[in-house]
Amino acid sequence: MNCKNCGTDVSEKFSFCYKCGHDLRGIIDGNFIKDQQLTKKFKLPVKTKKTYKLMKKFSENILSIKIQLYKKTKESNKLVKKFSGKIQSKRLALFKNTKEIHNLIKKIPRNIYSKVLVIIDGWIWVTEENYTYVRGSVKNTGNIVINYFEVNVKYEDVNKNVLDLDFTNWDRKIQPGESKEFEIKHHVNKKYHKIDISINYK
Repeated sequence: MNCKNCGTDVSEKFSFCYKCGHDLRGIIDGNFIKDQQLTKKFKLPVKTKKTYKLMKKFSENILSIKIQLYKKTKESNKLVKKFSGKIQSKRLALFKNTKEIHNLIKKIPRNIYSKVLVIIDGWIWVTEENYTYVRGSVKNTGNIVINYFEVNVKYEDVNKNVLDLDFTNWDRKIQPGESKEFEIKHHVNKKYHKIDISINYK
């Protein structure tokens, strides 16, 4: 390298110029540094200060957003509480109305809405040649006309297992107090031990 003072070519091993005695270590006047890398180290606190200012400003913004969010949340909670109160009020009103309706229904005579179709006692289950027959009658014991009914039969074995099903229907009106006969014809099976008879209507 060359001496910055006199320009003499000096080996890098030397700390001082052998010709003029100039300090080759980059230190002059005992306080100032000309080395670029060391100068950068002194500039670092300035950047840190700017960074600190930015962080402080950012923290203030975050705090402001938190405060605004808290206010919005508080307002939302008030609205939810108010809304919940209205819902509860509506529920209580609905409960009261429902209770009143149930009380009114209890006061209505049951026979107004009764709609009963029954199988009259005396129905029979007989076997004739290769067929088995279930015969009987149904009666409308209610106060409303019945438009359709089905008589259903389940054929069971000794263990009450259902082996087969059959039914007959009536698609003409049955007036209150009126009776209708029915018959269900089914093939014979020696395993049939018992039948279960029921009726559906509308």
